[in-house]
Amino acid sequence: DWRGALTNPRMHLALALFRYFPFGGMQRDMLAIAQHAAERGHQVTIYCHTWQGARPDNIEVCVLNAAGRTNHSRARSFNRALQGQLASRQHEVVFGFDKMHGLDLYFAADPCFVTRTAHRAWPYRLTPRYRTFRDLEGGVFAEGGAKQILLLDGGAQHNYQATWGTEAARFSCLPPGVAEDRRKGPDAATLRAAGRAEFGIDDATTTLLLLAANFELKGLDRAIEAVAALPAKQRARTRLLAFGQDAPKRLRQMVDGLGLADQVTMLPGRSDVPKLLQAADLLIHPARRDTTATVLLEAVAAGLPVVCTDVCGYAKHITKAGCGRVIPAPFSQDQLNEELRDLLSSDLTGLQDAASAYSQQQDLHGMHRYVCDLLESMGCDDAPAPSTGETLKS
Repeated sequence: DWRGALTNPRMHLALALFRYFPFGGMQRDMLAIAQHAAERGHQVTIYCHTWQGARPDNIEVCVLNAAGRTNHSRARSFNRALQGQLASRQHEVVFGFDKMHGLDLYFAADPCFVTRTAHRAWPYRLTPRYRTFRDLEGGVFAEGGAKQILLLDGGAQHNYQATWGTEAARFSCLPPGVAEDRRKGPDAATLRAAGRAEFGIDDATTTLLLLAANFELKGLDRAIEAVAALPAKQRARTRLLAFGQDAPKRLRQMVDGLGLADQVTMLPGRSDVPKLLQAADLLIHPARRDTTATVLLEAVAAGLPVVCTDVCGYAKHITKAGCGRVIPAPFSQDQLNEELRDLLSSDLTGLQDAASAYSQQQDLHGMHRYVCDLLESMGCDDAPAPSTGETLKS
């Protein structure tokens, strides 16, 4: 139940997404924005069809019935149910984190669906799945859709405009939104010691960290292959810790088949991310697709070197900071193997220093504050326009 409803809220905000689970990047951003808004005195209602994990205080969570056996049928049902809720309740701003109709503001955490599926054979375009997700995307980006579209990576704008003809003025690019507790602080040594002790890692072992809600999408198999390709002595001194989903059977079989049971540990996602970051020596994120990969900047804030693929929106920060290696597309497993072997053969201190310096020079934490400013500028008559964020050109 929702506790602590405001008697005179400044605004009543609706935040909508299909599914909430604690360890998804977009889901964490949604909840952080909701909590910031509630702290500013706004009434916040989160609409979803699935909620996993603890519910926040002072924020109403409304789980709508969305019947269906497939993702697209549940999305269609949820969209219909949400429209009914919005028609019966007064909200100053409706803010969506998945593509759906009736939004004032959209948080573009996913790439353009039409562009991403363009390579599929034409019969796919006749399927209910394609038609549903195309319709929901059009509800955001076509004429008459969301008033403002918040991009996490400006490179995504071209595909949306080429597909939907969306006006450039409707787009803006958000600053990063890394949680403040990821920053390396005076307790870093304590966190490191506690984390390494928990997993039985001594000082002579180099620890790689992979954090991902979806192991397949974020390239855990690629990371496992890279560890397997290390020279025997180097491999024996290396440990890969992967936190996220329950590991698919294929990946467990892969680890066993490569004889890496002592080197690779796969565990469910956890909330003590600062400890995991400090316990590690290197973040590895060879994703197949990742709109931003906020985890890259979490690593930078923690002073951790990174090896990642350039399909990650925030990979450009790793290059600018000079704190790791970025694998270009098209992906080459041999190149990842070589880069990891080279990194683990070198002194990582310089890369750690580069990460720490970059995190002090750049604003890696301003997203949620900026979004709340924007919400207020849209829904409060007396609120000024937000002072940061980048308006994009066509």
